[in-house]
Amino acid sequence: MNCPNRAVHFFDILLIITNKLILKNRLKSDIIRLYLIRGGLSLKKLMILLFILTFLFSGCAKSKPNKPEDVKADENIDENNEVKDDKDKKEKKEEKIYEGEALDTLDKDGIIEVYSERVENVRDNETKEKAIYKLKDFEKVKLLETLPYGWFLVELKDGTKGYVDSRYIRTKEIPPHDFNVKDKGYTLIFTHEDQTLKIYKDGKLIKETIGSSGLWDHFTPRGIFRVQDKIKLYGKIRPSRGEWFYTPRIKQGGKYWVRFSGVYLFHSVPFTEEGKLIKKEAQKLGQPASHGCIRLPVEDAKYIYENIKPGALVLIY
Repeated sequence: MNCPNRAVHFFDILLIITNKLILKNRLKSDIIRLYLIRGGLSLKKLMILLFILTFLFSGCAKSKPNKPEDVKADENIDENNEVKDDKDKKEKKEEKIYEGEALDTLDKDGIIEVYSERVENVRDNETKEKAIYKLKDFEKVKLLETLPYGWFLVELKDGTKGYVDSRYIRTKEIPPHDFNVKDKGYTLIFTHEDQTLKIYKDGKLIKETIGSSGLWDHFTPRGIFRVQDKIKLYGKIRPSRGEWFYTPRIKQGGKYWVRFSGVYLFHSVPFTEEGKLIKKEAQKLGQPASHGCIRLPVEDAKYIYENIKPGALVLIY
């Protein structure tokens, strides 16, 4: 029940005045009685009336006023915002999960080995004893870390952790890493999303061009790599750059090739065996089109061949 404060104050004042008339001024009872009779009230009735009113309004004075509805609504909004903020903070704390799938586009036997440590040459007789598990094509794995050069730390379904050559893991996104364009020397960064290659020197962008990565079934691996020197490949020591190559299996060749991970190269747009530009393929620059290598305009492939030395950082996203 809501009670006006003015009513409470009125009867408080009336009671005080009466007390003053009776007690402090010590007026004669007959004068008081005469005064009250003229007003239509006896002293007894007045005291009873004051007692009843004081009892009724004393409860109202102690009761708390109701809050306006808009105040309650504001409080509900604040509470909802607090709950939402707590939920957002919780979601931010949750780690993002990166996933990839095993796919052997190189040896094509459908087996991808997981190692207890990073090895020099995968699928080599000397490294077989370090294999702890064999993935099958399209088997899913959780990617925990992107590691140099050309490795992922992965977690299997049973919680086992191991290392997999990134050339055998198809993924659209890789875990973050600390390698970037601030590193000294040359850094080459290729991005699948916009099919562009950017070349940096000592952190400064010096060249940018369009390219073509591999088709989805012949994917270009993502990760941290570096321009390679001579390497052991399929049991033989092989060079890591050249002015020309030709692959009879796909009936295509290319100019100014530079190796960044095994059979994966930077090279020009395709040419025929006779050295004639395949225009249809050249027009595909800017979209996935290759068998896994990164195709570039001839002049840009030549720039890498002539200027980028072994050891230069290669980042593929």
